Amino acid sequence: MSKIVFRKDVLQTKALVKAGRISAKRAFSGSKALGLSVSYIKDGIIYEEDSNGNTRVKSQIEPLVETSFKIEKGLVLHAK
Repeated sequence: MSKIVFRKDVLQTKALVKAGRISAKRAFSGSKALGLSVSYIKDGIIYEEDSNGNTRVKSQIEPLVETSFKIEKGLVLHAK
């Protein structure tokens, strides 16, 4: 089941997302051609790939901390 979107700017949003993907691919291949390293995030880990294709792990992103409560719309949070 596909999600129905009622916004008027759906076509513009799709075009911007497509343009972003295409420009990211071009930047990646251009950086490799110039011999520059490329950093990217995959599954919460930051990788750095050099122009030869060697990949190394730079760091790991810490996962979000789970809380015992859930903030919902209309909930007032009092803090001291």
